Amino acid sequence: MHTTLAILAIAAQLAAVLRLLTYQRNGARHRHHVSWVAWLLVVTLGCSSIELAMHAQRTGLFEAGKSFLLAFFVFATRGNVARLLRSEPQ
Repeated sequence: MHTTLAILAIAAQLAAVLRLLTYQRNGARHRHHVSWVAWLLVVTLGCSSIELAMHAQRTGLFEAGKSFLLAFFVFATRGNVARLLRSEPQ
């Protein structure tokens, strides 16, 4: 069970990394702080997937769920990290 969850979590993390790396601005403004957050997300997700590949026995349901939620949010915003960080006025 742990190996299956680890493989699914790694797949979700690598899909999110790939989506972040293939983001196209299409005329959007370049913001340095958002670029740094996107870079940190790519590095963190990449290193986390490497760590999961090396230590698959410690993977649980919550680790896989966290990976899927983060991948879902990245794909929902089409890789636009600025939309992940933006708060909507109420």
